[in-house]
Amino acid sequence: MMVNAHIQIIKPIKQGGIANLYLGVDLFDGTHVAVKELKSGYFKNPEVRKKFIDEANQYLYLEHPNIVKLKDFIDKGNTQYLVMEFIDGHDLSDYVKKVSGPLPIFNIALLMNEVLSALSYIHRQNLVHLDIKPSNIMLSKDDRVKVIDFGIAHDTTQGGMKIIMGSPYYMSPEQIKGKSIDHRSDIYSVGITIFELLTGQLPFSDCKTNEELAEAINTKPLPRATTKYSADAIHEDKINSILRKATLKDPNARYQTCDELQTELLPFL
Repeated sequence: MMVNAHIQIIKPIKQGGIANLYLGVDLFDGTHVAVKELKSGYFKNPEVRKKFIDEANQYLYLEHPNIVKLKDFIDKGNTQYLVMEFIDGHDLSDYVKKVSGPLPIFNIALLMNEVLSALSYIHRQNLVHLDIKPSNIMLSKDDRVKVIDFGIAHDTTQGGMKIIMGSPYYMSPEQIKGKSIDHRSDIYSVGITIFELLTGQLPFSDCKTNEELAEAINTKPLPRATTKYSADAIHEDKINSILRKATLKDPNARYQTCDELQTELLPFL
């Protein structure tokens, strides 16, 4: 299938949600690209279409080595496409489930150092990602780390969001309540991401409903994370202290910047 005169779809990568993801080839230079297609059924929804265009506009101005680069935006009249840099590798959710299992603290600190650099950069642009989780962090075969999926990223200069969006298990208390949000919501999501990479599971995963999950996120302390490697046992208290501070209910009590959290992780490197 041809997306336009020079982008050809090779095969699907991931189907689901409001968009499909394909592997494509740029016929101008022969490079592989990732093509994100807004499903035609959602194209009729002006809110969804606007978010897709907003995602393209946000990617357009982001230049950072740990953020996937937008190469083109194509409007076909009945659907739209984002053409992006293709990362040959795994997202961290798949990597932990299918390749590595829970990760050692050193590896997590190495990966999160790159992710936090990307987030620190977008926060300086008055953007918050709002959907940081292992499946939105890519690890390439040559060990490059890339943050992806700015579909619900929010410009904090534009006031509060009108609707609650995100992945519930990773959402901060203020995000899940629909309150005013800023960059500290991303810091909370990084804390949950570290917990999952460290333990192989999510906190509050025993919640049966979204209402029960929201109650846990708003009222229950983060469970203690248990490391899976004997060499990490001496660091368990320290990493749990970091996780608790990153995920405190009150954003004013959390790490206030990604740089602060990076500094706390540096000793593990």
